[in-house]
Amino acid sequence: MWPSPRKLCGTRLSLLPLSHGHAAQLAQATLAEPHLPEGCRLPVRHDMQGEISYLLERQADGKALTYVVQASTAQLLGWTGFSAIDRAHKKLEVGNTWLATKDDGLFTEMMVMLLTYGFDIAKANTIQFRAHADNAAHRSRLTALGAQLDGILRGDQIDRTGAPQDISIYSLLRTEWAKTNAQLLAQLQ
Repeated sequence: MWPSPRKLCGTRLSLLPLSHGHAAQLAQATLAEPHLPEGCRLPVRHDMQGEISYLLERQADGKALTYVVQASTAQLLGWTGFSAIDRAHKKLEVGNTWLATKDDGLFTEMMVMLLTYGFDIAKANTIQFRAHADNAAHRSRLTALGAQLDGILRGDQIDRTGAPQDISIYSLLRTEWAKTNAQLLAQLQ
């Protein structure tokens, strides 16, 4: 499997491969307010086992890789990972992220861990992100990570009301990673 699940350790949090054993704590994390990124889709608390089963099936099929986010206090804060994996083009998409905190530093550290794993361990050529085009706060977070706007897919998704939603696509390239990583690590100091 590319990339393969493994524990990723940071300064204030760890990313652990998702399992059904995380369900109860993750259900609790959905009750916390606020969440990052703004407007993220929270999993259905009363069907956390079903949510986890779906993500693990995608992982078993090699389509995704999901991590739970664990604070240094051992509290689970949410999940993140690679929501789309393209082996042929060595491309990963970070997505399906929710974090039960408003701490920008934790969000940045979590993203640095994923990007480091994606570029340095999995050797991805490109890592992409998606954001609702009208979500200025999330788009600003992606820009702060060093991601570049590639374009906007008009009417790409349907929202809860049935209205078409524009989606912004951002990316980082492996050739940009060394410089971007140094800047992000300096922010975290």
